Amino acid sequence: MPPDWELYFDRETARFLNRRGTDIGSMKVDMIIAVGGDGTVLRAIQLAGTPVLGINMGGLGFLSEVEIGEVERSMYRIMRGEYRIESTLKLKVFINGAETLECANEAVIHTSRIAKIRKFKLYIGDSFFDTTTADGIIVATPIGSTSYSYSAGGPIIYPTLDAAVISYIAPFRSRIRPVVIPPDKDIMVRFAGKDQSSVVILDGQTEYAVDERDEIVIRVSENKARFVTFRDSFYDRIREKLIKNVVY
Repeated sequence: MPPDWELYFDRETARFLNRRGTDIGSMKVDMIIAVGGDGTVLRAIQLAGTPVLGINMGGLGFLSEVEIGEVERSMYRIMRGEYRIESTLKLKVFINGAETLECANEAVIHTSRIAKIRKFKLYIGDSFFDTTTADGIIVATPIGSTSYSYSAGGPIIYPTLDAAVISYIAPFRSRIRPVVIPPDKDIMVRFAGKDQSSVVILDGQTEYAVDERDEIVIRVSENKARFVTFRDSFYDRIREKLIKNVVY
């Protein structure tokens, strides 16, 4: 390790290494290295505003920049400053006006009961947009557009674009298609009918129970998710992670 580097460990990792631990949210560091899968990277981004370098020890690892066999070479590249920071938008989620956690990937509103579809009333900005009967609704960031939203038929959005995409999970009416929304428009979801028990899931990690009495508002945050990358193009990541890894 270079002599002018200081290393900090989050509390859970520190326990395994017999080191002193620090809460991620209070770390004053230049970079966070997250070792694990995409969930680990997203958790680090949720808790800190620091650029995150993901080292993949999970499956696909779309948000991870480094595979486990490339760690040493990647650390030397960081020492030489051969990297850049890529910023992409985050989402703020409010339930009945109360702010919850920010999302770097997506906010999902999903039925809480298997095989029980829900009726969602969707508003964009000040305008009513549609009433949709489906298993759920996904509001994804550009980075999140390659995840759950992509599996639900949503488009891939270039990560530096300021836009969100609304995708539907198993919609009852096949004419419903994903919609791309500009950053200055709030997205509001209400429920129609009775017994609409559902959950709001943020980045696949944090859940909030909601029902027909609740109102969910999703808007673009003033904060950014920041990733450490060695690539020159986002399309390199698409080709490597989503095309080369497809099994036919």
